Amino acid sequence: MRRLLVLLLTLTAAGCGGGPDADALKKGVGERLAEALPAGTVSIASFERRGSQSDTKAPAGETRRIVYFDAELKLDRDFDFGAWDAPGVAGLVSALGSGPKGITGINSGGNKAGEILRAHGTALYKRDGDRWAAVSTGGYRPSAAPAYATNAPQGATAILEAMRKVIDSVPRDAGPAQRAVIEEELGAAYATIRARLARAADGYAIAAGPEHGQYLRFAQALADGEGVRTVPLVTRGGEENLRLLREGKVSLALAQGDAALQAYEGKGNFAADGPHAALRAIGSLYPEPVHVLARTEGAPASVADLKGRRVAIGQQGSASRTTALRVLEAHGLGIKDITPLELALGDALVALRQKEVDAVIQVIGVPADSIRDALAEIPLRLLPLSERAVVALVAAKAGYFAFTIPPGAYANQNRGVPTVATAALLIAGADLSDPEVGTLTRLVFGKGRDFAARGSAQGTQVSAATARQDLSIPLHVAAGRALDAGASGGAPAAAPRPTK
Repeated sequence: MRRLLVLLLTLTAAGCGGGPDADALKKGVGERLAEALPAGTVSIASFERRGSQSDTKAPAGETRRIVYFDAELKLDRDFDFGAWDAPGVAGLVSALGSGPKGITGINSGGNKAGEILRAHGTALYKRDGDRWAAVSTGGYRPSAAPAYATNAPQGATAILEAMRKVIDSVPRDAGPAQRAVIEEELGAAYATIRARLARAADGYAIAAGPEHGQYLRFAQALADGEGVRTVPLVTRGGEENLRLLREGKVSLALAQGDAALQAYEGKGNFAADGPHAALRAIGSLYPEPVHVLARTEGAPASVADLKGRRVAIGQQGSASRTTALRVLEAHGLGIKDITPLELALGDALVALRQKEVDAVIQVIGVPADSIRDALAEIPLRLLPLSERAVVALVAAKAGYFAFTIPPGAYANQNRGVPTVATAALLIAGADLSDPEVGTLTRLVFGKGRDFAARGSAQGTQVSAATARQDLSIPLHVAAGRALDAGASGGAPAAAPRPTK
């Protein structure tokens, strides 16, 4: 009996030392879901605690545990987690402390009532006397050609035979001009076939972004799919991507809508390059709002209060840096009014944690896992843009639209944060043929593409219904045809809302 009592006491102590029990954990997850998503969206159908481990990043003298769980969530009503203007995957990821690969069941185009989402989640707790108090959700560490629409004959042999008949039908005494037309068209067809075969074999190079960034994450998710092979390239960011595309060094590029517009018009940082009138988008992927981050204690109350402060604005070659300067200008601040630090987001957040900078400005999709991780370690808050600045930035027709970072997108964020956003664009190179662009459009925007399960949280927002939304440059005609056909052959995509 005594042995049994000792064993029970030992197990109780072990349970206490391992974080909250299953009931307390389930209650906490339910509360976070209620904060992150509209009322009546989901309910917890099943829940199982899966153990815990010590948080090695806990502040000195503080005991923290990362607790793991599996949950099944039942949709209580129809809901589109990929909608641009509503809390969706951002709130879900933050509430569950789960990476995109840890959540299954999210459907492109929306989920129906009664459907089940399954999640492998985490929660972070700290020891507070004789109880465990939730700190914030835990972060995650991601792992890092169809026929022409014509009545042309199908099949290589049939096409070659038809071409031979066309050539044979030309009179033997045809003039040099007619012969030149035939030779030029045959030569062009030969070159196009060779180039496409080479691209198909080697893969379509896509200029993405810095390591651990969202552009690279999405490009890797795209490359991880079936069908067309893409090769993600690490770059410094959108502005470099656009130049690589113009120079013909890549076939595809990811870029912010505002930077793409500057390149298209040959303005701003692209003035020396001149207009790139041939620039064409395959479609809008997801919104990228401006985040202005500062520490909670002693933080500036507004963007205008950054005057005289140390501000991380982004590294050279990144479109985010240009946007950060525009946001400051809209609040009456020039680069001489601050102490600018040209740091990548990861380095900027480290500097913010070490109090070496006072604020960080970054254009990035929601949820940004690096920002979520930083919020779990230090008290930070998002500064809203002033209403006047938002109006001015949108009115400038420079590729921005008003946006609110929804409540629950990040831990302890109880209110929406007014800001501006630009669309993340997938842009085609001039070397791509219309059939190739059509194929790529179907690859990206077709139904059943689960980019979130491949590591891109923003992938749930990629949809044929929003592919034309807030485009800042012309849509490629072949991409438009594929979208009109529903990207995967279904109903046409929804009409876009008015844009610039």
